Amino acid sequence: MKHLDNLTIHRFRGLRDLTLQDLGQINILVGGNNSGKTSVLEAISTYCRPLDPLEWLNTSWRREIKYSRKPRLEALKWLFPQNKEEEQLDFYQMETRVSGSGKFSVRESRAIYQEFEGVELSEDDESQSSDDLGFDNTLRGAEIELKAIIWDSPNELSELSEFFEIWENERLTNRRIRSDAMLSVDTVTPFSHRIEQSQVGLLSEAIFQRFKPEVIKLLQVMDSGIIDLVILSHGGNRSSLYIDHKQVGISPLSSFGDGVRRLLFIALTLTKVRGGVLLIDEIETAIHTEALRSSFAWIVQWCKQMNVQLFATTHSLETVDAMLDASDSETDLVLYRLEKRESQTKAIRLDRETLHIVRDELGQEVRR
Repeated sequence: MKHLDNLTIHRFRGLRDLTLQDLGQINILVGGNNSGKTSVLEAISTYCRPLDPLEWLNTSWRREIKYSRKPRLEALKWLFPQNKEEEQLDFYQMETRVSGSGKFSVRESRAIYQEFEGVELSEDDESQSSDDLGFDNTLRGAEIELKAIIWDSPNELSELSEFFEIWENERLTNRRIRSDAMLSVDTVTPFSHRIEQSQVGLLSEAIFQRFKPEVIKLLQVMDSGIIDLVILSHGGNRSSLYIDHKQVGISPLSSFGDGVRRLLFIALTLTKVRGGVLLIDEIETAIHTEALRSSFAWIVQWCKQMNVQLFATTHSLETVDAMLDASDSETDLVLYRLEKRESQTKAIRLDRETLHIVRDELGQEVRR
């Protein structure tokens, strides 16, 4: 039994009643633009940590530009299904729902979002009534109720819940994170590898796990001159990542191309989610086509050894073929093609054997 064997996304962003049956250890999501591939990753991310408010906030913010001024409340709102009927209400209210089965104890995740307004009072305003205050003192906020139904025992289900509030342009007021009903999960976006500082801590953890030599082997797929990875502090500044290279010596990670940085981040994140779920959006990003097969072979191998279930999206047929070539007949590889049909999204499932026939023998398109 895998962490996630089956998953149904009943309501999440624009997805309605999307079922992914018989999930593999390696899952590839394809489909046209706006078919919901990234939304599936987001739904899985919140399903794995259904009672963690920070996971919901981080998930809502991953699509935003790093320095965006968009309020977090607005970004969070769009995780929830939108429809014309609800938009006519003074205060938006909606919920998400995802259910599943597998080794992971959670059987259903629900989140209920309710907007409201409040009045900001300073110490000088405490004696005033809300009627005396101007419109500028009104703030918009939302209460989110998180619910998870879990297996407590082989024959018993229980429901857990958590509440938190968020106000426009303010930080989360309740930072408590519950440890029950939690599966290790992390997401690699097309831009994650450009945030270098986050990789310093990840490399430290990989070193403690004695995994750095394997990370270097992966980077050598992209550049055979790479010898080592080191964490250095130059001139008393904060620590940064450097690469020891045969030709150029010790150089900052930022001086290398996106391909090296991308593979490094994937490898370090894989280490972080050992025994959990890894989500990669646009897995082929920054990786040259000649390096796809070798890179994917490494990723598949270590997903198996670390008991990590992988979900990855792609637009590239070359990526599908490279993943197929990088796996063997014993690899639990599944491809899902997402298709929008009126108000619903359907998933067409191809296991590895079927995918091999469709691609290698028939040469057919599988992305749409």
